[in-house]
Amino acid sequence: MTDEETIRKLRQQVADLQEELRQLRKDTVKADWFILGNLSKQQSALLFAISQRSVTTYEQLDYVTEDHGKYNRYEGEMYQTLRTKVAVWKLRRKLEPYGVKIKTLRGIGYYLDDENKEKLKQLMEKKDD
Repeated sequence: MTDEETIRKLRQQVADLQEELRQLRKDTVKADWFILGNLSKQQSALLFAISQRSVTTYEQLDYVTEDHGKYNRYEGEMYQTLRTKVAVWKLRRKLEPYGVKIKTLRGIGYYLDDENKEKLKQLMEKKDD
């Protein structure tokens, strides 16, 4: 492989990563998506990210917790996974009284099934009233 081919390949990888980052940021744009007035900015961003995809991976949610969390000073894969799991656990506790349940796809991430998306939609409509 020549230097030019290597540079071209690296530039394409950079472009792909920039596009992935753009899409992740798009998912978290509505970080002030507070429902029922009792979710933190981080929890609102997590809920928005989870509700916008069929399955939201741990890595995608780590981006949210890293940006909006107060425990983002630690680095490393162990802290990233723990940070995300703790944040989702706290979010689940706040959503429990409203009947919205975030489900886990073991080893991959979190999701809302159709029934829970509908419950969330009803809560959002109720909030707007």
